[in-house]
Amino acid sequence: MKYISIGGILTREERKALMKSKDGMKKLKNNQFFMILVITGSVKVIQGKLGFGKGLREDDFLINAQAIFDALNNNVSGFYTPPYPGMKDLENFIAAFTQAIKNSKSRLLDSAAQKKSAKSDLYGSLKDALAFVNNLAWTQPSNGAAIITGAKMVEKGANTNKKQGFVVRQGKATGEALLIAVALMLDGKYLKATYFWQYSLDGGVTWIDLPTTTKANTMIAGMTAGVPAKFRKRTSSTKTGLSKWCTAIDFTVQ
Repeated sequence: MKYISIGGILTREERKALMKSKDGMKKLKNNQFFMILVITGSVKVIQGKLGFGKGLREDDFLINAQAIFDALNNNVSGFYTPPYPGMKDLENFIAAFTQAIKNSKSRLLDSAAQKKSAKSDLYGSLKDALAFVNNLAWTQPSNGAAIITGAKMVEKGANTNKKQGFVVRQGKATGEALLIAVALMLDGKYLKATYFWQYSLDGGVTWIDLPTTTKANTMIAGMTAGVPAKFRKRTSSTKTGLSKWCTAIDFTVQ
């Protein structure tokens, strides 16, 4: 059994209240109401998730947060109209976390605690943005998947290649793609590593090298929008050696 909210978004507090509600109705702070439908049987409800947790490394966390903000703000697909009402808050939380990271690197007083608090606030704001996107997907099931992925989020149940620790996402601009890997670890500790990246435009017959990085992400620009491509990565470190290429991901850059 799933609940679908129609006509607005649920905040964290409202979602908690809804879970405790017996009649399935919750009055919003702005005096609007949500209609709750109980869906049973074989009806498929497409839902999204952020695709990353609060424990993600701060640099990667910030990249993902900014990508979500840009997707909702730019609204290239036109799905996010009227706009997400929490955009200004999300923007402010991103700015606060960015500054908190800088303060922490400068070892300012109480900067570690402030960074932790700022990250928590930003994560909560991202979860509210996710609720907004899910509401749109629920009310437009034929466009549900596109609404979710267009916001740089992940469709639940979709193959995101999480097990191999590698995802490809649309970049900020046309022809850009963001390649994100899980940082290399051994025995629970992060390793200094080199990340190798390649892409193919002919179905994997030939591969084109991208510059190697020491961070677990890279950006490719200048690709032709709408042309299918394959992407893959591998890693190298003194403790693990050179890995095999991961299973290639099919992705069409817009």
